[in-house]
Amino acid sequence: MRKGASSTFVASRAPLDRRRFGLGAAALLVGGIRGLACARRAEAVSSGFAPPGYRLVFGDDFDDADVSRINEDATGGRPGAPAWRSRYRHDRFTIINEEKQIYVDPAFAGTAGHALGVQPFGIASGVLTISANRADPSRVQPFVRDIAYTSGCITSELTFWRTYGYYEMRARLPLGKGFFPAFWLLPKRVVWPPEIDVFEASGVRPSDIHLGVMGPDQKGGNTWITGVIEIADGFHAYGLDWSREAVVWFLDGREVWRQPNSIREDMYVLANLAVGNRDPNFIPNPDASTPFPGRFEIDYIRVHARA
Repeated sequence: MRKGASSTFVASRAPLDRRRFGLGAAALLVGGIRGLACARRAEAVSSGFAPPGYRLVFGDDFDDADVSRINEDATGGRPGAPAWRSRYRHDRFTIINEEKQIYVDPAFAGTAGHALGVQPFGIASGVLTISANRADPSRVQPFVRDIAYTSGCITSELTFWRTYGYYEMRARLPLGKGFFPAFWLLPKRVVWPPEIDVFEASGVRPSDIHLGVMGPDQKGGNTWITGVIEIADGFHAYGLDWSREAVVWFLDGREVWRQPNSIREDMYVLANLAVGNRDPNFIPNPDASTPFPGRFEIDYIRVHARA
């Protein structure tokens, strides 16, 4: 069971959020100036917090600016700069948890019969940015069934999966009503659960991170960690050590929570920036105050295995 909270952070319980694939398995079947840029990259550089005795088995430091390697079929890329799928495994129009965005890439045509050309991804100075924005009311929205917002998702579903390991992302998260960034794991099998959330965040909770796990028996746990970091004040490392015995979460290299593990199958990684949710107490919907575009900035994603 989870460790008790220390005096420097508060772990608060919350109902397990089944936002990911609440439709169940059926839904799964039906991803400046030069000086300023240099300074920003320097801020993002980190050697990471992989435990001793682990080796890197998958990663992207986003030093290759070829953004075309993020696409529908996860084609392209190279060692050290892999291809990513740009959608979940189900159809892009299958929206989960009453979220308000559609995940796109520039080739996505919607119902238009031609590429809409919406680019939610950018790579510059070693940082991937996933941007959530309002859908253009004439050029885009009529061809995405009037969905109001576009955003991006990357997954390693077609390129990398494994059982167990240390997973880490270093990122800066957006603030603003409706923003919902996440880094998480799903099974290679077309089934849900299980699921492991390395982190989820809300744009209206600048000091909080949500962590959770659900095993194949639908048992697990979830919690909010508060007061350890400010999610938008810079880049922070979000880590997870998943072993046969336990799932252990880390913020900037410090353990903040753990749960017993019941997941023993290959999982792949996902990172996305959702907009809104069915539960306004978890993620409120955007409104006129939301500072679009929202920017989920990722310095790296790395997976390590025991050597």
